Amino acid sequence: MFYEVRIKNPDGSLKKVVTQSTLQKLHWENFQKAEDGIGLVTASRPQVPAWVKQNLDAIYPESGDNY
Repeated sequence: MFYEVRIKNPDGSLKKVVTQSTLQKLHWENFQKAEDGIGLVTASRPQVPAWVKQNLDAIYPESGDNY
């Protein structure tokens, strides 16, 4: 549920009133944009840098290529 928002100037006078319907429209537009930006594979596993792999191979030579 959205409530009417009143925006005031620094001196306290009313500058703008944002209605409930305007807030609802803005919310659902932003929600739809966010949903459209989500793909099936959004949380992919990041690649391990080569220098990290080399350091791990030097520290743990018996593990091989298990990571």
